[in-house]
Amino acid sequence: MADVATAAELWSHFTAKAELVGAAVMRTASQDSARSLFRAAAGEVRFTDQVGKRFPRAAEGPRAEHTGQPGAEVVAAAEFAVAETGSVAINEPDADRGACFLSERLWLLVAERDILATLDQGMRRMHELVLAGARHPLLMTGPSRTADIERVLTIGVHGPRALVIVVVGDT
Repeated sequence: MADVATAAELWSHFTAKAELVGAAVMRTASQDSARSLFRAAAGEVRFTDQVGKRFPRAAEGPRAEHTGQPGAEVVAAAEFAVAETGSVAINEPDADRGACFLSERLWLLVAERDILATLDQGMRRMHELVLAGARHPLLMTGPSRTADIERVLTIGVHGPRALVIVVVGDT
């Protein structure tokens, strides 16, 4: 990928890579349109605290809580996305991590301006997160998959069964 890419090129490349690994990618013009998307597509969703901090207009609804039981729909905020791999970086505090991994469908909001071109750039950002005190940042690429049991592919064992990444524009 070129060193300098437009936002549209990064979004397009990111979308292609993320969809190859089973994630769905949607693009909205604003936080308000993201909120409308949740209402229309997901019914009842729960939001992590990070969504309220990073995307306050999109976070309309109950807070996600880790109850030990899978929640159907959880919305979390991604720190950034990596176009080269279709990955998103998550840095949820302990209280919300469980809700993310136990959800049936995890919605991740990422600002369009936070799509990075390369994994090297992503690792530098990850390093900055750790230096700033992040305890458990991670890169997620697609929904959870494993073939540990008799080499049979199973989706949703170690994390969400479905991953929807919503790229939010700046308007």
